[in-house]
Amino acid sequence: MRKIFFAFLIILSGFFLNPGFSQINVFHIDNNSTPSGKEGVFYSLPRTVIRIDVNIDRIENYKGPYSEYALKYLGLKNVVMANSVEYKITGMKVTTSQQPDPDQYYFLELAGKLSKDEQAGLLSFTESGLILGTIPERIDTLAKEEKIINKEEPGLATEKDVFPEVFKYSADVNFFEKVDTIIRKVNIDTMTLERQYLKRTVVEKPPEQKAKEASDYIVKIKDNRFNLISGFQEVNYNKETLEYMDSQLKQMEKEYLKLFTGISLHKTLTFSFVYTPNPNQVNTEVPIFKYMKSKGMMELDEPGGKIVTIKVQRSGTTSTVASYLKRGGDANKVHGFYYRIPELARVTVKVDDNLTEETQCLVSQLGIVSFLPSNKWKVQFYKGTGGIKGMSLE
Repeated sequence: MRKIFFAFLIILSGFFLNPGFSQINVFHIDNNSTPSGKEGVFYSLPRTVIRIDVNIDRIENYKGPYSEYALKYLGLKNVVMANSVEYKITGMKVTTSQQPDPDQYYFLELAGKLSKDEQAGLLSFTESGLILGTIPERIDTLAKEEKIINKEEPGLATEKDVFPEVFKYSADVNFFEKVDTIIRKVNIDTMTLERQYLKRTVVEKPPEQKAKEASDYIVKIKDNRFNLISGFQEVNYNKETLEYMDSQLKQMEKEYLKLFTGISLHKTLTFSFVYTPNPNQVNTEVPIFKYMKSKGMMELDEPGGKIVTIKVQRSGTTSTVASYLKRGGDANKVHGFYYRIPELARVTVKVDDNLTEETQCLVSQLGIVSFLPSNKWKVQFYKGTGGIKGMSLE
């Protein structure tokens, strides 16, 4: 039988060893390992990857055409006085996935020639190298590692694009007719005559005049709404008609108020970051990205901004087992399947004292790696952690 080599990473999952398998030997490999020269297959134990999804609210503020007169004519103080863009983190979500651990490669060495029945029970794999045991055609749920996922950010609308759509009542008549009376005095002998002439000119309205007219419309709309609701017209409108007229007046009032208050447009953006816990960085705040209110998400090498950190804290659930294994040593030269005992950890993502996200999860690489004796085992492993789900000795 030809030697089976897989040039990709393999995570143990749904792995059933045929009861009739010959004696096996599994050993850890790295860059310094010497090839055994025997037939077998490679696999890898999984490691845990933490994904942080950050929701950002992008707020685009646009100044109203008559914002300078909001206090004078309407008594409004809290209005948009300048165009600006700001970002606000509205939520974070922490999830985990698994990927092959490059430090946990193993070679499963099969000794002796296999019978036809044993060959029928050899391992099956998905396209990515996920071990499925004797169960064919499983969907590969191995998550791909991503450094940063930045959903395409919609272009920022300019004032020229926004004003005709939002500040539509600012496009009223911009000119008015100005009439001046000119008096001319004519002296005839001892008499003085006065002649009056009317001079008509078209003049552009100043901003304050347009603001005054808009405020008058707002007052007029409010009066009309009051008259409508109070029954001033003494017309017996049905319910649907009355509600429709009132809603139209409310909408018109809202549009005129925008000319003074300005508008704020909200867009929701999602950014994702991936962090792989390092056993040497536990209980330490590790920077993952930067955030600035005026710019949003930033890379760590960009100047300015607030650093967002992640901290992975051990729970110590596997410390007793690790101490036991350390005292026992590794005297055996022949090993069965290697497996992992993951450790429960607390993951904290911190933006500031007022915004943090915490969760608890199993982190494979913070736990320990052990092995089964080299016997005829029927074993099933958890796909996400590499831990033993079930086993029996044949």
